[in-house]
Amino acid sequence: MDQVKIDNTKEYPYLFSPLKVGKCLIKNRVIALPVHTGFAHRDGRVSSWMINFYAGLANSGPGMVIVANTAVSQDGQVSEFNLRADRDEFIPGLGKLAKAIKQKGSFACLQLNHAGRFARTAQPLLPSPITSSNLSFNVESLKGFMEFFPFEQRFSLTKNFLNQVKTWRYAMTSEDRQRVINDFAAAAFRAYKAGFDMVEFHGANGYLLCQYFSPFTNRAESGFGYDFKSRTEFPLEIIRAAKKKLPKDFPMGFRLILQEWVPDGIHLPEALAFARMLEKEGVVYLSGSAGTYNSLFSSGALKMTARSAYLKDEMEQLTAQVNIPTIIAGKIATPLIAENLLRQGISDLIGLGRPLRADPGWIAKAKNPGKKIIECLNCNQCLKQVVLEKGFNCSRWPKLLRKRTELEHKLLTRNYRALWIISDIRDIQVFKNSLPLLVQRKKDRSYPTILFLQEIFEDPDFHLAQQNFIQWTKNKLDPMGFSDTPSHYIVRESKDNWEKAVRHEIDHGNHGLIFICSNQDQPWRRRLLYKERSKTLVHLSTNNHPRRVMVPVDLSDATLLVMIFLKKTLMGKKKFSFHFVHVMKGRSGHEKQRWNELKKIVGLGKNIPIDLIFTKNQVVPTLITIIQNQRYGTIVMGKRGLSGIKQWLLGSVSAGMLKNLKDQSLLLID
Repeated sequence: MDQVKIDNTKEYPYLFSPLKVGKCLIKNRVIALPVHTGFAHRDGRVSSWMINFYAGLANSGPGMVIVANTAVSQDGQVSEFNLRADRDEFIPGLGKLAKAIKQKGSFACLQLNHAGRFARTAQPLLPSPITSSNLSFNVESLKGFMEFFPFEQRFSLTKNFLNQVKTWRYAMTSEDRQRVINDFAAAAFRAYKAGFDMVEFHGANGYLLCQYFSPFTNRAESGFGYDFKSRTEFPLEIIRAAKKKLPKDFPMGFRLILQEWVPDGIHLPEALAFARMLEKEGVVYLSGSAGTYNSLFSSGALKMTARSAYLKDEMEQLTAQVNIPTIIAGKIATPLIAENLLRQGISDLIGLGRPLRADPGWIAKAKNPGKKIIECLNCNQCLKQVVLEKGFNCSRWPKLLRKRTELEHKLLTRNYRALWIISDIRDIQVFKNSLPLLVQRKKDRSYPTILFLQEIFEDPDFHLAQQNFIQWTKNKLDPMGFSDTPSHYIVRESKDNWEKAVRHEIDHGNHGLIFICSNQDQPWRRRLLYKERSKTLVHLSTNNHPRRVMVPVDLSDATLLVMIFLKKTLMGKKKFSFHFVHVMKGRSGHEKQRWNELKKIVGLGKNIPIDLIFTKNQVVPTLITIIQNQRYGTIVMGKRGLSGIKQWLLGSVSAGMLKNLKDQSLLLID
């Protein structure tokens, strides 16, 4: 479907010729296909790491980048870290993502999806209940899927899958269908508002639109099921609703499943007939796909997908059936394979998913042949990582990038939403003296939540001190550029319930940065530091040197969280000094090399040193002596992840430090 003259002077003239898709003239025939990353925040917001990832993808040179798997509703998420477009509050983040892609020279497309029965929700939506006839195949497909995971991980995955199957009992109501139709249309409009050039509807992989189209998952006897025309009506209604919401010429694409590879599932003749219907509705391109999560791990599917350009035959027929551009995918490892597919008219565009992730230099190497392309090994390591909610990570990436990606994904579970816990007048004075530790960098600043704890019988002096402290906080923070209004909580409970009240507020407010004062008379405060996971907990004390910071590190991967926390918060602030220390009983000779590696992963400057201290004594007494002699006011440490009874029976360096510190503040990062 060539719309421009081919320049045969180029090494791959077809691959690097432009093509019009809808109203967009794409600079070459390479499309960065949507591959789910799991890089969004838990609440569905775009993360900075996601923006960097997609900006890098666009910078590698494709004509268009399709952002994967954006949920159109909260009950349509396939992942705990799913990007969302179901509320207007997501538009600014989506706008930054679209802008980052377009600034690198690619068109930006947002793929919209509802996971249907595969969604992470207690009551998933599906066209019809699961039946005994397809239950056995669902369970059998699970066995092949589990073989990709280590033995010890299979139990929890199997349990989760069987619990999910139990929920596949009820079909969507007409109200459910109308709501999802509206959700897709509203999400498409938000994509347009955010600055995306196109949207793509996800009709593959076994998600909701695919479930309606498939006779394997749609056994409804009337309405939106039963025969071919009825099974296509739901996705077509979504396209019509979106078209009404969007500007007249705004392009919409469709990810179309061509072969389902399940009993009585979608086969090519039906897929081709559906493709013609999609074209009539105004879809501007069709992106081919095959297999679902019910079939991709069967022995037959694995053999099929191991072949080069395994969708070649199906795509040739699809391209011949429609008059809109088609995108072929499926193990297109080299530019030569891609060029031949285009030259032969198999497809109009080349979709690169994992190949472009495995080697971001794929396009550059195609323009300047000579360097060998790093091919995707088809090891499914990236898929395993996503299934385990660890985020996309490729085994072909350099070690440094893999480690940085692991770290950035861990950071998605954390935030810098601060909670200040105050229960008496002494606490108030400690917080005032600790102001340098309490404020974050300007771009991250928002008012803290202040949780006041007091007994059932109100203390008039404490009540007055509360009001004065709130005003003092505003007077101090307003000139610093803080936004919003500070929250004010009073918990009228007895002391026995304070720990429960605090933990409730932490969970309810989704706080990631907890400040609490030391108090030997209230042991629950120290317990709190070890019970809270994936948080930064700050044990405040009054001292004269809060800006003089010592950071004891063990050079394990746990050190990375400490370093990235400091980089994002305290480092760079005026008058702060940081001293990294590693205490050891024996030298391995690799400590400096390891320190340099950790700095590279985090992105800290090369000139940040570390003091290596050799001792024959225990670590804690050695550190305490250094802290006292050199007058450090703040100590920042990581927790080693020991849980529950192990921490109290065995102890840890951080527990020992907490016990022995006198007037220093301690930051514990889990």
